[in-house]
Amino acid sequence: MSLPSQLVVIRGFPFDGGSTFRLLQSSTLLGRKDGSWEPDIAFDNVYVSRKQASISFENDHYYIMDLDSKHGTEVNGQRLMPFVPTILAASDSISFARGMVALVFSPVNLEETLDFKPLFLQGSTPLEEDPVRQIIWIHGRSFHFSEKEYRCLELLLRKERQFVGKDEIIRYVWPERPADPLLPSVSSEEINSLLYRIRKKTNHAVTIENIRGKGYILKLLPPQQTESQAPAHSRC
Repeated sequence: MSLPSQLVVIRGFPFDGGSTFRLLQSSTLLGRKDGSWEPDIAFDNVYVSRKQASISFENDHYYIMDLDSKHGTEVNGQRLMPFVPTILAASDSISFARGMVALVFSPVNLEETLDFKPLFLQGSTPLEEDPVRQIIWIHGRSFHFSEKEYRCLELLLRKERQFVGKDEIIRYVWPERPADPLLPSVSSEEINSLLYRIRKKTNHAVTIENIRGKGYILKLLPPQQTESQAPAHSRC
């Protein structure tokens, strides 16, 4: 792998989804800007540390390292140990501040259009997701979601047929709420309302079982059953 590669912004104020940063330096610092400090890539978010993480290029590999940030740095959902470099691979997802900032590492020809990222499910064929436009394809049909709908369905799909607790959903979908004691807690009614909208938008291409008071289990319907309930949407 050779320079340059890039980071693609999924979310992270003040940048729009789909914005890219070319990694032209041997070391790039990511964090939060303040009056006396500005990293190479600066996010306007109080939950991002001033010195959040660094991405370096060495021995033909890119490495990411958390700089002992307060809320941590995750790669593909796994929290990094502070000051321990981790090799980045194509399409690795990077997140800060419990998902409030999300990036994708993309060592590709910058003239090319990125492919959609597959969602590999246990016992299922791959689905596809477009996190920038917040679209998920299920059995070849496209569904568009709001940011929180997308994050919730993304989490449940990655754990298809597995129990997902309410607290895990809250941390993933509403990362700003547990982190800020001044914000109201997420109620069961708020979660159920979100899941209702997901069921309605997917026209029941998935079933989401409510384990009363504890959490949820998502299951995909077979393609023929899904197609019999609604006309297919064409892929763009």
